[in-house]
Amino acid sequence: MARIADRDTAVLGSTFRLAGYVTLGLATATLLVCADDSDEPTGSVLASQPVAPSGVMIHAKLKSRDAPVVSMFHTGAPIRSEFTELTSLDHDARERWVEIDVPMGQDPRALVAALEADPQVEQAFVEPPSSLPLSDVLDPTRADSCPINTPSFESYQGYLGPAPSGIDAPAAWRRGARGAGVWFADIEGDWNAAHEDLPGPRIVHAGGTPIRDPSWRMHGTAVLGEVVGTDNGKGVVGIAPDVDRVVTSSIGGTSVANAIDVAQRALRPGDVLLIELQRSGPRGRWMPVEYWDDIYDVIRAATDRGVIVIEAAGNGGENLDHKAYSGKLDRTKRDSGAIVVGAGGPPREGFVDRKRLDFSNYGSRVDVQGWGRMVATLDYGDLQQCSGYHRHYTGKFSGTSSASPIVAGAAILVQSMLQQGQRPRLEPREMRQLLHETGSAQIGERGDNIGPRPDLGRALEQLDR
Repeated sequence: MARIADRDTAVLGSTFRLAGYVTLGLATATLLVCADDSDEPTGSVLASQPVAPSGVMIHAKLKSRDAPVVSMFHTGAPIRSEFTELTSLDHDARERWVEIDVPMGQDPRALVAALEADPQVEQAFVEPPSSLPLSDVLDPTRADSCPINTPSFESYQGYLGPAPSGIDAPAAWRRGARGAGVWFADIEGDWNAAHEDLPGPRIVHAGGTPIRDPSWRMHGTAVLGEVVGTDNGKGVVGIAPDVDRVVTSSIGGTSVANAIDVAQRALRPGDVLLIELQRSGPRGRWMPVEYWDDIYDVIRAATDRGVIVIEAAGNGGENLDHKAYSGKLDRTKRDSGAIVVGAGGPPREGFVDRKRLDFSNYGSRVDVQGWGRMVATLDYGDLQQCSGYHRHYTGKFSGTSSASPIVAGAAILVQSMLQQGQRPRLEPREMRQLLHETGSAQIGERGDNIGPRPDLGRALEQLDR
């Protein structure tokens, strides 16, 4: 138990009552303050993208589980664990994270500065809003284009096809591996589980309050369509349509790190978790979310217990090896175990297949790529739009948003094939190595690495050796 000092403290002209206890764990400390939308950075690649609504709170990571916290917080504002489902069996960095609501009228940056001066606190920073890693804002406002029966759009799904153009999903399907035996989780804001091309009864919401904004709903539905779209003769076919269970976890009403933790606890070792989020980093560019330490810690906890984590690299057009990031995305210095996904061009007119798209982040931390443009999947309505939104389809989903589900689907099929053959499923770093080593090579200049595109035909052949 960490002791919260019980006394009045005057800081920056305000007096706060410090009182209470909080259950923590091991040793060390970081502060995040959830900023409101006014903190959206100017000049960011996706300044128009929807961001998660956020209250103002401080997330703190203590240097020691038993350290007294003598910084200031207002009367009646409890210090609580950031991770809502910690148990006595959890002995890792998550135990050290707490969150505290910022008093009304107080400048969170001033509180962060005071906390940074506290010897029991390791660092402090204003947490930027989270956004969708979507390269274009698709406009769903158009006239209905609704046939009586939805046709098949599988011919638009080139990402399913043979390598190098696609990931060669049929190579796994021919072996009977279509996702059975594997669970899949998606972390973002909202979804439409009632879409005609989703396996609604198999979708389970694990936690967080869905963000009732069309942008979040469309995005989440599109992501699920790529991975688990139902093979029902209409619409699209997901890469892994026979997944046993789909877990959704929303960032609404909770921290990103906690949403990830809730989801990963709902999975088993060998299952696959996808993080469909990005945040603005210190240079005002969109970044993969593991740059922030509470998120890094929970990803590491998930991969350490065997969960395969797929993470969007983000759409900042940024070199993740830039010195401004202090090596936090240098795998030789720290490694979350996640598979980080960049966005490459599709084999379509106007693009160079497998060449980095200009918005995609790049660098040594990016492991593999998926299609970052022209992805056919669910919702938005540019391909088909009907009254309501249960029969909407798109042919233009994009960004590291569209690329990452392709890699998640590939990982699911690998695990499904191994499960079917009663063979041990891959560990996270084994999966990362396999998809990288057997993929179709990136095209284009050296120095802007986004990795190869997965090739399931080669990957499964390598596993047979």
